[in-house]
Order: sequence, then C-alpha cells, then structure tokens
Amino acid sequence: MGYHLLLTICIFSAVCSIRAERQHTIFVLVGGTGDLAARYLWDGLFNLYYSQHGVGIPEKSAAVNHTFDFLAAGRTAQDEGNIILNSVLKSSVKCPEELSQDTFCAKRVTEFINKVVYMSLKEEEDFAILCTEIQDLLSRTTPNTKQELILYLAIAPSAYETVAERFHRKCLRKVRDLGASLKVALEKPFGLDKRSAEVMSEKILSLFKEKELFRVDHYLGKPVVKSILPFRYLNPHIEKRLNKNHVDRVEIFLKETVDVEDRLTLYNTMGILRDVHQNHLTQLLALIAMDLPSSLSDEAQVQENKGRLLRQVASVRRHNSLFGQYRQYASYEELKGSSAKDVGTSTLNSTLGAVSVPTFAACMLNINSPRWHGVPFLLVSGKQLDVRESYIRIVFKDNRVCVSQCSHKKSSTLDSPVISQVVFHIDNMSERNIGVPSVLVSKDFTYPECSSGLQESEDPGLFRSQDVYGDRQESFHVCVVVKHTQAYQSLFKDLVESNSANFVNTQHLLLSWQIWDYLVNAPKKVVTYNKADPETRLNFIIKDNGLVFVKDDEDQPAEPVPEDEKVITRSEVMHDYVQTPASFLGHKLVTSHADHLAFLLARDIDRAAEREIESKGSFHLALAGGSSLLKVFKMLAQSFANLHWHAIHVWQVDERCVPHQDEHSNFQTLDRELLRFVDIPYSNIHPMPVDTGGSLCDPELGGAHAYSDTIQHIVPNSQFDMVVVGVGTDGHVASLFPGSPDLRVDSSTHVVVTNNGPSNTQHRMTLTLPIINKSRRVAVFVTGVHKQQIVNQLEAVGHGKGSVDMYPILGVNPVNGTVTWYMDYKAYAGGYQERPAM
Repeated sequence: MGYHLLLTICIFSAVCSIRAERQHTIFVLVGGTGDLAARYLWDGLFNLYYSQHGVGIPEKSAAVNHTFDFLAAGRTAQDEGNIILNSVLKSSVKCPEELSQDTFCAKRVTEFINKVVYMSLKEEEDFAILCTEIQDLLSRTTPNTKQELILYLAIAPSAYETVAERFHRKCLRKVRDLGASLKVALEKPFGLDKRSAEVMSEKILSLFKEKELFRVDHYLGKPVVKSILPFRYLNPHIEKRLNKNHVDRVEIFLKETVDVEDRLTLYNTMGILRDVHQNHLTQLLALIAMDLPSSLSDEAQVQENKGRLLRQVASVRRHNSLFGQYRQYASYEELKGSSAKDVGTSTLNSTLGAVSVPTFAACMLNINSPRWHGVPFLLVSGKQLDVRESYIRIVFKDNRVCVSQCSHKKSSTLDSPVISQVVFHIDNMSERNIGVPSVLVSKDFTYPECSSGLQESEDPGLFRSQDVYGDRQESFHVCVVVKHTQAYQSLFKDLVESNSANFVNTQHLLLSWQIWDYLVNAPKKVVTYNKADPETRLNFIIKDNGLVFVKDDEDQPAEPVPEDEKVITRSEVMHDYVQTPASFLGHKLVTSHADHLAFLLARDIDRAAEREIESKGSFHLALAGGSSLLKVFKMLAQSFANLHWHAIHVWQVDERCVPHQDEHSNFQTLDRELLRFVDIPYSNIHPMPVDTGGSLCDPELGGAHAYSDTIQHIVPNSQFDMVVVGVGTDGHVASLFPGSPDLRVDSSTHVVVTNNGPSNTQHRMTLTLPIINKSRRVAVFVTGVHKQQIVNQLEAVGHGKGSVDMYPILGVNPVNGTVTWYMDYKAYAGGYQERPAM
C-alpha cells in the first residue's frame, strides 16, 4: 500500500485508530490559580492540548486518540475559586500568534477552558472529593486505553509535603487499583541547601517512586537548550575540540533587566544563587561539559553521564565568586528597619540580613576531570542588568601557529573570525547580538550540521547589530530555531511521553547542591550597582585562580585562601564534640566530620603519590571494598581527578567471589565511583581475578596465586606505597574475619581465598596481613555511629583485653611503615549532636 494512500485512509477512516495507542491523561494542577499557572502553565497546557488534536493534519493523525481532563486545585473556596480560575484562563489561554485569526483554534480555546474544572483543596476532606472526581474520570475512559494521572505541584515547596501526604493517603491506592500510572511534577526550588534537599527528597521518595518524580527546570525545555546534545553529537569536528587543550573558557550567562518584582519575600530567602545558579546554570553546564553517550536515545546513559559530570565539579568557594545587589533592592518598603541605613555603601556584610541578599553573582567553576582541568566555567546571572539575554559561549584558545602560507589572512579577511567561538544563544530580548534563538559557530570551523529543530540561515536580518559576541556578524555560521516552542509546552510533552532526561532526578539534584552548598550559606561581600550598571561595577577579571571586580583590581596579590576554603566538600557546621586525642592504639589519629575526613584522606593520598612518583616514578595504591570507603572514592574522583594517574597503579585489597558486574562486587563499586572518572591507563588497573572463564574463585585456576605473582612482578619489592582499609563492626579488616585461619599464614603468602565471610558473599579473595604489613603506609578509615562500639572495644583492647584472632584489625602493624587512623566524630564519640546552623 502506497504511503500517500495510507495517509488518505488514515484521515478519512478509522483504520489508523487500530494502530494508534489510546491514551488518556488526567492533569491535576495544584496551584492552578497562582501566578506561575497564569503566566506560563495554562498557556503551555493549551498548546500541548492543541498540538495533540490536529484534526485534518496527517502528521497529527496518530495522536488523535490522546484525550485529556484538566483539574485546577487551589486553597480558595469553591465558588470564589471558579471565578478566579475562569478569569485566569481567559487571560492566559490564547491561540499562537500565527493562528490568532484561525476559527478552528478559537474553538479549541473555548473547548479547553470548558474542560478545566476547579477543585478546592484546602482541607484534608477536600482530597477525598478530588479522589472521587479522579475515579469518576478514569472510569469513563474507553476500555484498552492507557491511563495516567499527572499531579503537578506549582506551589511553594513548604506545601509539598502536606499535599503529597494527603494525596498519598487518600488517592494513590485508588489510582493504582484502576490501572493508571502516576507522575508527580515538582516546581523549584528543591531545597535551600543540600541538607534541606535531602530531607525533602527522602520525604517525597517515601511517598512516591523515583521513576514517578519529574522535577521541573523550565530551562531544560527551551529549544536551544534541548538542541545542545544533538548538536554536539552531529558535529564531531567541534566536539573533539571541547576540552582543556582547545577551550579558553566557557561563559554561561542569564541576564535580566527586571527587578525581583513581587517575589521580594521569597527572594530574601532565595537570593540569586538558589534562584538561578544552583539549578538553571548548573544544568546548562552539565549539558555542555558532560561526555556524550554512545546514543542520545539511551536515556539511562544520558543521565549517568550527566551525574558523572556533576560529581566532577568542585564545590564553589568565596575566592572564585563575586556578588552584587542593585541599589533599589534594599530600599523597598518591606525592608525598612532592617539595617537600611547601610544601603549605599560599596560593600555589605551578610550579617545585615535582607540588605545583603545578592541579586547578582559571578562564579568560576572548575571541573576536576582530565577533559576539563584548568578550564574556567563562568556562571553569571543577575537582576536589573543592561540587557536581557541568556547564552552559553565557548571561547576557544588562539593556540594554532602558522608555519606555511602565512599571509595574515585572519586580520585582512572579513569572513575570518576575530574570536573562535561557539555560542548557544538561548534567549535575547535586547537590541544586540541576534534576534532569534540560535547556535552561532565561528567560520574557522567548517559549516556545522544543524540538529533537528534548527535550520541553516544566512539572513543578515537576523542580527541586531554588527558586533555579535565580540565579532562581526559575517564571521558566523548560523543555525536558527525553526519553531519557537514555549518551554513549558515542550516539557509538558516530555512529561506525557515519560521522557525523564529533561527533568532533574534526585541524584542530580543532590550533586548540584553539593557544588553550591558551601557558598549559599557562606558570608559574602556584596557590592551595590545601579540599574543597568552604567558604571560597569560588575565587570570582572580572572586573577590568581579567583575572580576580582575590575574596579577593585590594583594588581595586588590575592589573599591566601583559608584552609576551609580548600575543602572541596559541603562545609558542614562543626560539631560540639569533646576534644579527641592525637593517637589511637599507638598510631596517629585524624578526626573530623565524615565528608571533611574523606577530603583529608584523599589529600594525603595525593601528597603521598606526589612524593613517591617524584622519587621512583610510580605509586602503588591498594583499596579495600565495602561501603566505608565510598566517600573516599568519590572525593578522589571529584577533587583529585588530576592526580598523576598515569603513574598510579590501583590494586584491590579484597574482593567478593562474584562477577564484576554483580552489585556486590567491590571492583564494580571502585570502577563506578572512581576509576571511570580519572585518566588512568587500563594497564594500571589491577582487579582481583575472582571470575575466570565463568568460574568464581576456583582453587584449581589459582586466581590467588596469579594475583600474588602479578604483585611480585609489578610492585617493587612487593611493597605497596599505601593501603587503605576500613574496619568491620566485628573488627575484621580486608576480608580477614575473626577466628579465620588465614590470619596466621606464613610471610610468603600474600593473597588467599577465604570462606569466612558473611553468608551472602562468604567466599572472598583478600590480601593477607603479611603483605599489608609490608606496605609503607596504611590508612584505616572509620565513619558512622554504628562503628562506635567496635572503636570502644578496640580502645579496651589497647589495654590488653584482645587478640588478632578476636579483632583482626589489631594485626595491622607495618614493619617499616606507618598506620594512620581516620575516624569521624560519630565513630569516635557517638551521639553528640551538631549545633544548629545559624
């Protein structure tokens, strides 16, 4: 059957309905009469509804069987709420400009408005009424129809928990009993810091499944933003230059000309970092810097690569951040009496409260990966600036040296770019640069392939000025957005189609907060600037690995970075613990809170590696398995990815006798959390051979002997430079458990297979005490309140009450090396409480 004939049959008969899947979506918009709904959400929902009902349009024929019901929920009483909702819908829902005179579209507007039903949702019993309405709508659906309920929370995050709990209690089981799937969409902000985000996430995940959660960042729905990964994928000649060898810097800007408008109360809590940097700008950074997956259709790999990138971004500190506040902010009526007398000074201290809330921030982010090490990523946003625009600008180094046929063509040819750059021009409402969302590529690159939704253009009328991102308009290839789809409409489509790649999952949320957690709570110096910054107070330079306002730069050396500024993890409030001693069981003791402790151990590994590599050209590091060392692996990956990994050999202390792809495999954890993040040669990775030809720890295959032989051939004198282990709650070390005969092997036995482990993974391969005690350094990492009992027992042992058979960790005593205990406060001192954050 010919293609055109099939289309004709589809349009004029019911044949297509056989092939098209029936789907019905009930969309419950909680906060349906609020400001966000009025400005963006209802218009976006109407455009989605209209796009799914293109009667008479062949390409829409397969979507005709998608039907919708819309419920708007709010705290206003029913009758008053109906009036408000009707007013909101009539002012918000309109046909697209190109269809403003289209009678069919006008009918669809009326039809859409009439479909929206208001539900008062103030008291708990109101949820029972809502559930009855949902049940009734689901029961009307045609048989064999795929049904789903979307609960969209466009409300203050403080109300998430109440609404979610009541919905869970009153509705969830009924929805699932009727066979409908559930999606819960959440609007930002998602917490005010990492801890509050963790608490919020834990609560939401206790009510709903991760796959049911869709956290909305509307920037991920913008056409140019959605084109970033496809554009990179289609243009390998550009992609291969996205690294430290070619990129000078990356600018990610979101500039606004408006003030905080009617968001003052919220903004006093949020500030610019929480409002823009932690979410929008960080998501843009991830898209531009993450490694491309092998296939863009592999959603799981896209999410994994994005998470890997976020983990490699160092925590932002004060020395690489600058802050400003527009002058009018502190003079608002709501702020009178809160230190307003200090407004007008050039520098404000954060103790002034709302007066010092930043409305401008410039932050330099560093990515600790072999690909991006040393490339500054400048994230800048602010209110009341000179123009409204947002973009990602990749500026390339001018590091190509001409040897032959050098006639200075670059300076004499109009088409030759002054600056080599690629710009993802997301939005622009100013009179400069280019007037449409687009991707601009300097002409020293060959013409790029425009990804889906973009098209090549040579129309000079697109430009609003001759000077475009510091270059001439003639210097760019241009891919423009074909159709500017509203961000929320695009995200609603993704939501309906279950495309989670354009939403923020829990892991990415917490990783993003890890980047910003220190800075949002740190004291800040905030300069004031006038509207549009005519005095250019906000211009800055990169200096001594930090940022300095141009007007403040007097060629003075940068102040030394305080020790706490060097910590790359979230700076938790210190604990009120008793003083801890300097030693434990006769060895050096290092104590701190868990995240900082992991940093200190990673730093000591870094320093030891540097010394050994300088003296003998290599560093042999043996790492134990188990959950205790996860923080250390992550810290090495995030903050020390640029160690001299080419000269570092990584060995395993112990391994479970399971395949490496098994979730219990120590090597899988080591690879997932550390090795894949660093530029280490494959030949420098030495996993224990527990899985040989499908046989696990088969003694006839001699895996233990083979590993021992490998150590003897590669490790000088079979002496590891550093061994990192944990301690079990029973006192075991490596996979040497109490009472094991393997605790008493002779000095020539370096690796054994033991069967004394827990029942779930009883068989294990492990280094023995003789080879551990031959190492130069042993680090014992102990964290968590659940380890306090064994710590107390070991302290008692220190007074002659135990043996190696009872507590194998006591057998760790290097002959010519050192032992250092790294112990967090909870393991050492137990249940002391943190001071509340001030």
